Amino acid sequence: MKRLPILCLLLLAIQMPVSAQFRVAVIGSSTAGGTGAWPLDSSWVNRFNQYYKYKLHIVDSTHTLAVGGYAVYKGMPSSYVPPPNREGPDHNKNVTKANKVLASLPLPYNAIVFVNYPSNKYEEYSIEEIMFCLQTIYDSVIKEGHQCYIITAQPRTGGIWDQPAMKRKLGLIKDSIINRFGVARTINFYDGLYNPADSSILQQFSSGDGIHYSNAGHRELFERVKAKNVFNLVLPVKLQSFTGDLKNGQSLLEWTAECTDPNTSFILQRSADSKNFTTLKEQKASGATLATYRVTDPDPLPGKNYYRLEIRESSQTIYSNVLLVRSAKAGLVLNSLYPNPANQPMLVAGLTAAQNYSGIVSILSISGVSMMSRDTQFKKGDMQLWLPVDFLPEGQYLLSIRYGDGQSILRSFSK
Repeated sequence: MKRLPILCLLLLAIQMPVSAQFRVAVIGSSTAGGTGAWPLDSSWVNRFNQYYKYKLHIVDSTHTLAVGGYAVYKGMPSSYVPPPNREGPDHNKNVTKANKVLASLPLPYNAIVFVNYPSNKYEEYSIEEIMFCLQTIYDSVIKEGHQCYIITAQPRTGGIWDQPAMKRKLGLIKDSIINRFGVARTINFYDGLYNPADSSILQQFSSGDGIHYSNAGHRELFERVKAKNVFNLVLPVKLQSFTGDLKNGQSLLEWTAECTDPNTSFILQRSADSKNFTTLKEQKASGATLATYRVTDPDPLPGKNYYRLEIRESSQTIYSNVLLVRSAKAGLVLNSLYPNPANQPMLVAGLTAAQNYSGIVSILSISGVSMMSRDTQFKKGDMQLWLPVDFLPEGQYLLSIRYGDGQSILRSFSK
């Protein structure tokens, strides 16, 4: 009779997924800690843990080492000595602690660290020092043989963050993170989640405080982390590389894949916001087990182009990581600005838009002081903007047009 419980345990052990060997650590501040979500099970980190630990059974544990209000210096290695007037690392909530809780894995690569510092003290820190801290944290993780993903800045409003310069800075920090670490090692918590008119978090994702995401926002953050496929789950092919570049105004996409299913096909998709994708071309897998595929997008969108592969085989469909290719093509062209000097009550700007955009049109003094600003919808095709200028004193001015995902036009005129 004693053999029966032992036999049951053995059968249970055989049935348990052998892939339940990943461990995860998250360092950061309030977004990683779940602020804005209620109950906390709705936060992106807890959704991640629920999905990969209890549904897919591939994560052994997720360690959340996040504290509200913390900035990047708090996450630095314990050996780091900060410069004057900068906080030192928190030895219990930093990258050194993250590496420590992941250290016992037999395969270091089965450990993943997410770094999630959205905005705290970014008004005070220079972009250079923010990137220095993130690079140091990233290098500390990679040195241990773990995987590391840097999460971008996120939108924020209220107080100093209502100043145009601060709004632009958050966007620049987001871009700097993606440019430094690459799309493959970053997760974008910014684009597609804010209102271009005022840089606030979109209402459907906002908790209402101008800083944090709601339950719906955290759900979207989780979906973005999930789409990154950090565990490289059961891909129908082994995708060894997926790269893209802009040459002669065209996007050149290339991927190398090891494929054994003859029914596999690759569908190249493109998006302007990294969220809503359309299909460009379908490429059937070649007969070779290991092959390289090349596809050209002859007419990329102005500005940012996000590309991914939808990989289909007989039994399932899965997506690759997302690539960012920037096109130098302007989405909005200022064809004319008259009269200049502006000796009439109205200044007329003639524009051509490649697609529909939301944006902000401003008139600035030559020193950068805003004299007028208004939200504007730019419709695809030719259009005219009529701007009142009779209230302006004589002098030199700048017409500023911001649109899309941060693209801008600046043109001088006199009064």
